[in-house]
Amino acid sequence: MTVERSTIRTEGTESVLRSRLKSAGALGAATAAVLIAMAGPAGAAAHATAKAASTSVPTAGPTAATVLSLTGFSSIAADSTHHQVFVSGAGSDPVAVTDFAGKPLTTLPALDGANALALSRQDGILYAAISGTDEIAAVNTATLQEVAVYFTGTGHDPQHLAVVGNDIWFSYGSTGSAGIGMLDPGALTVNTTGESAFYYAPILAASPSAPNTLVAGNAGVSPSVIESFDVTSGAPVALATSNPWAQSDGCENLRQLAIAASGKDVVAACGAPYYGSQLTLNTMTEDATYQTGAYPSAVAVAPASGTIAVGLEESSSSVDLFTPGASNPTSAYKLGGFSVYDLAWDRSGDTLFAITSTSTPQSSAPTLNVITVP
Repeated sequence: MTVERSTIRTEGTESVLRSRLKSAGALGAATAAVLIAMAGPAGAAAHATAKAASTSVPTAGPTAATVLSLTGFSSIAADSTHHQVFVSGAGSDPVAVTDFAGKPLTTLPALDGANALALSRQDGILYAAISGTDEIAAVNTATLQEVAVYFTGTGHDPQHLAVVGNDIWFSYGSTGSAGIGMLDPGALTVNTTGESAFYYAPILAASPSAPNTLVAGNAGVSPSVIESFDVTSGAPVALATSNPWAQSDGCENLRQLAIAASGKDVVAACGAPYYGSQLTLNTMTEDATYQTGAYPSAVAVAPASGTIAVGLEESSSSVDLFTPGASNPTSAYKLGGFSVYDLAWDRSGDTLFAITSTSTPQSSAPTLNVITVP
């Protein structure tokens, strides 16, 4: 039995699901899984010596480092249920799949051109934004088979993804016309809203620790605005917005965001200031700093332990680990390559995955570094 899904429509005239034939069993499995489921001069001058605080901490290297057969890098997701790591590349690259030791297992050609990845709450479904298609594809992580392709609306072209509950949130838009959208895979609906606070499609962050909250930030500009939203209603309702123009150490060239395990804060990795900046979700004011040095480029929070990992862009890239609220790192890991471009924890907080490369992420093969945390 097959299911033709091109008849389901949004409030407009476009189909939410692309016209592809899938087996009813595969679609049912997917549905069940879902339901279960660079720095400015002011910042440089103010924080040029911040790295000194971390020089005495224990330093180690990665447990393993594997160069992946991709032409570039865009996103990473760690599946703790099946012990798989998914890495999307650049251009028309497929998604690479490795085990938790970094050993390549296979690739997912169905996700060629993916530029953002996100896992459902119980790791049952991998969602991928497919560049230039206005589509989000879904793969069953147990079978590694594509089970659905969702259409987000003409011209939306999702750039970043985040999962809040059962909903998939995405950012979209070209220069000066950014927006945030929500895909409900169960109801097969898509809602989108323009967001004037963001110049480009904002980067997104979400976490089960803050179950009704989405955080978005204006990446790659100075200063960078960060905003928190209540998404209980299915539409983004602003809670608080940072004001980097009024802060001497406001975020410049935002790279990544991660919600703290407490569910009360978000940690930002910005080109400047030269530390990880923790902001409260309800006021977007700074309440903690994580001293790293130049230039913070990635951040991730371990779900179980709350350990905060901050990656750096240096001539020799590195990752510093922090106890929540403590300014100085507890340990540091030196990695090869030009920069740490992304980080992902396993669910237990025992293993950290870090992406580095020898050049920019668009132009060189990524290296997957596996870090075993004592």
